Amino acid sequence: MKFEGLSVAGVETCIEVPSLRLVLDMGRCTRNAVHHPLVLLSHGHLDHMGAVAQHAARRAMMHMGESTYLAPAAVASDLEELFNAAGRLDGQVIPRRVIAISPGEEFRIAKHRWVRPFQTYHRVPSQGYTVWERRHRLRDEFQGLPGARLAELRRGGVSIEESVDVALLSFTGDTRVEVLERTPELQHTETLLMETTFLDERVSVEDARSTGHIHLDEVLQRAQLLPRTQVVMSHFSARYTDQEVRRIVAERLPDELRGVVSVFGVDEHVMMDPDAPAFRSGAQ
Repeated sequence: MKFEGLSVAGVETCIEVPSLRLVLDMGRCTRNAVHHPLVLLSHGHLDHMGAVAQHAARRAMMHMGESTYLAPAAVASDLEELFNAAGRLDGQVIPRRVIAISPGEEFRIAKHRWVRPFQTYHRVPSQGYTVWERRHRLRDEFQGLPGARLAELRRGGVSIEESVDVALLSFTGDTRVEVLERTPELQHTETLLMETTFLDERVSVEDARSTGHIHLDEVLQRAQLLPRTQVVMSHFSARYTDQEVRRIVAERLPDELRGVVSVFGVDEHVMMDPDAPAFRSGAQ
């Protein structure tokens, strides 16, 4: 899965997912973000939500239609007030659709695809999101049968397929590491985009936890809880250069996570592509 945008802890996060036509958080309205009508907001801190009015207003100015913003139920009314204040300053009503959504609830984004939030553990009300997709697959008992036999079974009215719900993408937003321990779907998602703000001894695990963030030390101690498909670390502290991020993570990764973990860089409009080399930074 490809991502564009940027994410710097305490500064701005706006991660575009072009294949799903959505954006994860809106701390800055990047040039390409306006093309995506759906924004999933993890929490109310301004580096994650501060550019929502600009995003909606720019889309309206460009006749792109109403935008939809999914937000934790605890902050949805404040988000509406933010839009109203921005509209008064701008001399217009800013078209938007704000949807309060809580963990366990669902929002459909396509015929066989939906979003469901999960609980996260930050300093303010927060949540992550998983994009789910319903797929059809051959039942286990029919695996390996020739096509002619499968066609015969279908003609005979035998149900040879079953539906399965697949977690396509999980985005943690800002959180403590407990999210890995308490959210089983993260172990099975095809792509896990997770905050990993602090990387070395410059910030202790205790200090990371006190601010509601994840330290790389904690992730490495829980390596067994990561999926073995695609893990993208992001939201690094501004104290690290992009080159430091790439070097530190590469040096500290155990062999079992090489080819699994990538890092999303801090430069705007970079793209992270899993088809590229096994470990890379979006800022290459």
